[in-house]
Amino acid sequence: MVDIMSASQTQLIPFSELAPGEAASIRRKLIDKVVQLAVQETRLSPGQVVVRDLRPDTDLLLYTAGVDAAVMDWAAMTGTTAGAFETMGTGTNSSDRWILIYGVKLAENCSCSQLKFNIGGGDRVIWDLGGLKEDDDYVGFSPAGIVMKPNDPYTISRWVIKISSSATIVLKGVVVEPRGKVISP
Repeated sequence: MVDIMSASQTQLIPFSELAPGEAASIRRKLIDKVVQLAVQETRLSPGQVVVRDLRPDTDLLLYTAGVDAAVMDWAAMTGTTAGAFETMGTGTNSSDRWILIYGVKLAENCSCSQLKFNIGGGDRVIWDLGGLKEDDDYVGFSPAGIVMKPNDPYTISRWVIKISSSATIVLKGVVVEPRGKVISP
């Protein structure tokens, strides 16, 4: 069973350890629960909200200084302090947006070993990236997911292994928001 409310107990499962179709099932169930949450809290109908892919630049402010934010890419970040958490992005979620993060994809030879999500002023979860191997295509999924509600302050950090080595980290996730804010199909 997928439960977004138990995010403090979440874990990151390597893709190779999931049964066929299980990753899609985890994603679908988590999205359904976040849409239900957004509909309940806004009193909008399900047809009045959209689900779209997470954007690193405008949704989570995850880009490196000096990188053109208009590129909208998961930028490779270079650590400056080995053996410590360094902030990848920090901010406050929009007043009418729910963000769901359900997994991660790493570049090969990623120079970080953990991701920490501090949401609402407390550490929500720390994902250990060490179990993600080439067999998984460096992808992991969380059956509980991480949800940021409207106006939640957040900081996303990575544990740096080696300085001057880049780490491209793609957070797998979606945004649920009122129709017309970004997408008006």
